Amino acid sequence: MRTILLSVFFYALCSVFCFGQNVQNSKVEGTSFRKCGTYEVYQKQMATDSGYKFRREQVEAFVDSYVKEHPDYDDKTVITIPVVVHIIYNGSSQNISNTRVTDQIAASNKDYAGTNTHSMQAFSTTLKANTNIQFCLAKVDPSGHTTTGITRTSTTVSDFSSLDYSERHTSQGGCDAWDVTKYFNIWVCNLGSSMCGYSEFPSSPLDGNYGSAINYLYFGTTGSSAPYNLGGTLTHEVGHCLNLYHTWGDDGGACSGTDYCNDTPNQADATYGTNSGVVTDACTTTSPGIMYMDFMDYSDDINYANFTPNQVSRMQALFATGGALVSLKSSTVCSGNGIEEATEINNIDIYPSPSNGLINVMFELSNHDNVTISVTNMIGQVVATVEKENVTKVNVPIDLSGQSSGIYLVKIQSGNQTLTQKVSLIK
Repeated sequence: MRTILLSVFFYALCSVFCFGQNVQNSKVEGTSFRKCGTYEVYQKQMATDSGYKFRREQVEAFVDSYVKEHPDYDDKTVITIPVVVHIIYNGSSQNISNTRVTDQIAASNKDYAGTNTHSMQAFSTTLKANTNIQFCLAKVDPSGHTTTGITRTSTTVSDFSSLDYSERHTSQGGCDAWDVTKYFNIWVCNLGSSMCGYSEFPSSPLDGNYGSAINYLYFGTTGSSAPYNLGGTLTHEVGHCLNLYHTWGDDGGACSGTDYCNDTPNQADATYGTNSGVVTDACTTTSPGIMYMDFMDYSDDINYANFTPNQVSRMQALFATGGALVSLKSSTVCSGNGIEEATEINNIDIYPSPSNGLINVMFELSNHDNVTISVTNMIGQVVATVEKENVTKVNVPIDLSGQSSGIYLVKIQSGNQTLTQKVSLIK
């Protein structure tokens, strides 16, 4: 009996020690395991937000119908999604370079084109599909001005690990989304020590939280942290935004969950680390095994290789007529069309001042633009308004003879610029 007890004790001790070593080895590489918070946030939204639940059901009904008609979507028309990357940093180490952003876009474009060089192991290469989806950094901002497609926001928030979308709101230390119907928003920030990223699934219509948040440690390639330093985290998270679920169906090993794709094998749970050859589990016990190289699993980036044809069908449904993302498909903010140069208001002269009733407002614009001139009294009432279209020089009289003596504010608005000057009326 004593011998048996001692054996049990040493077996338990060895088990704890070995487990601890495995976790430690993973931490040396950068993190203990890949963690995506999307499903956790999704479950909470579906349980507490009836409006979001309804909008999600609308999307799934449309996608289900589309996939039945297009099970292995293979249209060669490439859809280019315009991207804006919001870098939110607390300290210089989190303020990642533009190079890391462009490296990430290039890596995800390879992943979505099916051209990365990672092996499909025992699976047929026909299961490594070209999604016909690509990404570009926006060239036009919401005001119509030129942009790099990258914004930078300094924050006092230590991390955004609470998974409450706070990084997506300026009022909470983050950065507000650009119009989600025209831009795909990505927030790069500190998500804490154990979270790689999280996303919002598409709804119809989209809301202001739509997009992906990525831990700055795992965004881009050069300078990012192993084993998630090949751009796979964003590829995975964008997959959720394009309506893909985890390959194991988030069922906790029950083998009854689903990712709604028939060409991804049934899988018990997430796959961690780097693997090779045939890997089986309780749900799929024979070769070729589970598809641990699929982007919607949790494998290390070096294993990430593919989206399947069924997954492509689910993504492409969103861009079909009536789909939730059809407006992103038609957005032109990557082309540079519509870029406007900022207009400056110069050489302002408002005379005479003081005046007995008639004033002249004169100024110049650096570009042809529309102008609104308004005059308000000191309690905020607008007493006169003049509008001019497509002008560069303005010299207009404004009759204030019906107003009483006092101080008035003359406000000139053109583009994003507003200037205000005082004028006095003496009768």
